[in-house]
Amino acid sequence: MIDFLFDYATLRVIWWVLLGVLLVGFAVTDGFDMGVGALLPFAARTDIERRVAINTIGPVWEGNQVWFILGGGAIFAAWPALYALSFSGFYLAMFLILMALILRPVAIKYRSKKPDPKWRTRWDWALFIGSAVPALIFGIAVGNALRGVPFHFTPDLRPIYEGSLFGLLNPAALYCGLVSLAMMVMHGGAWLTFKAEGPVAERARTYGARAALATSALFAG
Repeated sequence: MIDFLFDYATLRVIWWVLLGVLLVGFAVTDGFDMGVGALLPFAARTDIERRVAINTIGPVWEGNQVWFILGGGAIFAAWPALYALSFSGFYLAMFLILMALILRPVAIKYRSKKPDPKWRTRWDWALFIGSAVPALIFGIAVGNALRGVPFHFTPDLRPIYEGSLFGLLNPAALYCGLVSLAMMVMHGGAWLTFKAEGPVAERARTYGARAALATSALFAG
């Protein structure tokens, strides 16, 4: 029935819009989660302050990651070949992202299991890594998508990626990664300024303003 309502070109645009909404939703919602984690060692300097910062994302961080899953599902449903190429060619990059995304909830859950300051400090840095690394790699992935990646089709139209992980770390893609990281830190700073109080909010405002200037400069560049 839908074939009679829309032609292929129209359906393609509709799917691109839907995919864009999902990816933008992920950047907006999970972006402040990653920003808070990336700011944690700097905006919150005591155990209580770090607990305050983590509590601001505590009720929402799990739901925010659903946007990423939906985005991957949308790619698979609309463009299976693109899904196969991206998830096989970017396999190591995706593996690093997934490991970091797994490390983040583990750090949130486990840091309070023991009162030992060293124990909590280790998990706080794990939360920092689990937040900053995805923000950086997502930007690198977008940079490579804009720049183009080497692949070819086999006679049976199977896409084969010809690059490597280190090939993805080219200057243009790394630059886009810095834009993404600065943008997420800005987002996290704004979130903490709005949700937290006292020294945490004040420091977050300072770091968020600096990240905003960095984002503007990098994006303009």
